[in-house]
Amino acid sequence: MERSRGRRLGVKGWVCALGLVSAVLTATPAGAQAAAAPQPITLPETAEQAGVVIFPARAAGPHPITVLLHGMCGDPARSCSHFADEVTRTSTLICPRASVRCTGGGSSWPEIGVGEAVERAVARAKLALPDAIDDTQARTLIGYSLGAYRAQQIALTSGGRYARAMFIGARVSLDPRLLTQNGVTRVLLCAGEWDMTHDPMQHEAQRLQRAGFSSRFLGLGQVGHLFTPSFASYLPGAWSWLNGA
Repeated sequence: MERSRGRRLGVKGWVCALGLVSAVLTATPAGAQAAAAPQPITLPETAEQAGVVIFPARAAGPHPITVLLHGMCGDPARSCSHFADEVTRTSTLICPRASVRCTGGGSSWPEIGVGEAVERAVARAKLALPDAIDDTQARTLIGYSLGAYRAQQIALTSGGRYARAMFIGARVSLDPRLLTQNGVTRVLLCAGEWDMTHDPMQHEAQRLQRAGFSSRFLGLGQVGHLFTPSFASYLPGAWSWLNGA
């Protein structure tokens, strides 16, 4: 579930070398809070397909798509609320609901068929908001926790749909050759210092860099496996780098 998971504390000497990267990724542009908060649109669950939450881009006209996959027993509106303020400045945020309902609330992703479910969610969003979506441009993919593992599957088989991917709190293993073949050009891996995925994700970003792939690791500070209010301070710089700045 979307809960905090502790990990052993300790300071690695080479973490200091990433300080400059973290400073760039955490910078907040002037006037970032000036625009009104984005409002979600919910397409309810039907007998044929799961529900979808959409945060339309703030400016008028069509905008590229960002897809976010929530975590285990998570909720798309809650997960996407942490991203909407920044993402909707340049993109329409589409948040599919996973299909497997959890006993205590929320829902989880099955092991197979997630890519197809995402495409159905995108198709629903395009029908509901045709003037807000430009699907001719490459998309951005975000996955948190279990959603990051499912996003990994999509990124490695997307056939060019996604140019950028952001993975949060998951021990993903990414093949740079398959990423390139499927049109992914940038990958950002993120985790809090108290998340057990922190060190593996940092190592994975470094491995991709050594292979010549454009990747970065972003530490999210002294937090565990959950979103906290501090996440908002990291996202503007992270989003800027992911989109080519």
